[in-house]
Amino acid sequence: MAYSKTTLLELPIDDIDNHLTEIGFDTTVSEIIAGLTANAKYIQSKYFYDKIGSALFEKITSLNEYYPSRTEKAIISQLPPELIEDLVDIDIIELGCGDHSKISLLMRRIPAETVPGLRYFPIDISRTALEQSIEDLRDLFPALKVKGILADYVHQMHLFPEERKRLFCFFGSTIGNLSREETLDFMQNMGAIMNTGDMLFVGMDRVKNIALLEKAYNDDQLITAMFNKNILRVINGLIKSDFNPDNFEHRAFYNAAFNRIEMHLEATDNISVKSAFIPELIRIKKGETIHTENSHKFEKADILRMGQHAGLAIKNIYSDENELFSLAHYQKK
Repeated sequence: MAYSKTTLLELPIDDIDNHLTEIGFDTTVSEIIAGLTANAKYIQSKYFYDKIGSALFEKITSLNEYYPSRTEKAIISQLPPELIEDLVDIDIIELGCGDHSKISLLMRRIPAETVPGLRYFPIDISRTALEQSIEDLRDLFPALKVKGILADYVHQMHLFPEERKRLFCFFGSTIGNLSREETLDFMQNMGAIMNTGDMLFVGMDRVKNIALLEKAYNDDQLITAMFNKNILRVINGLIKSDFNPDNFEHRAFYNAAFNRIEMHLEATDNISVKSAFIPELIRIKKGETIHTENSHKFEKADILRMGQHAGLAIKNIYSDENELFSLAHYQKK
């Protein structure tokens, strides 16, 4: 779907287009039930982000142990001036807008006289995240034109506006939540929909010391544990189930075979769960886990390979001095 400049200018600044209905509630329920009845149980990590989950994740990003957010923000704050100066009369499309803090850092570096010529499209499956992002950005940058899109950006790329040059921003190492196969598919699909001159920023957490990695997902305040358990409350609302989060323990560890942190919820007893959408009980044995998230870590070779697979030129890889985190800058030739 393309939005003309005239149409956008006439829309309220906090307007949001909801395209999640195109996916359908039945698909969501089937997806969740399939994961909970699989031999190795799982819940897709996209279901973390209801209002409570989004607030908990925002707390996680400010924890001392959680280096990715502050490191990526430092990288964005130090992007070369010539790159910022090139952001004129373009559409900035952020995939998974989250708490808007990173896009705000980028916007603050853009000259004020350039901002009225920009359009910002935050895309997320969380209405809460979209509404908060739009409200805050309206206060910070009154001249910025904003159009929120409620959608699954991995599967609904046809919704991306396409009539102007675009900068796609995929911050937060969210790409690490995808499997390696899904990552390559995502990059290939992005390369296919991008036009000549379009740019793509992708934040990627790097392979590093295992103790540092595991500490980032096992904080002393147990905020990550609360965040992980909250997904069960979200699922209860969607499939009308009766999970009790207190019956599970948070587990997060590094799987070296796949270069990823895995998050699980481990049952502390034998558990039977009801859902209004299936007749049989969902049975979980003591010690069995529900896999809730992967967070893949990347080598420099992975970053280069992903660009090549997508048919995108690799303009630069911006990293902190310790290479804890990188922001890859790709461009369509």
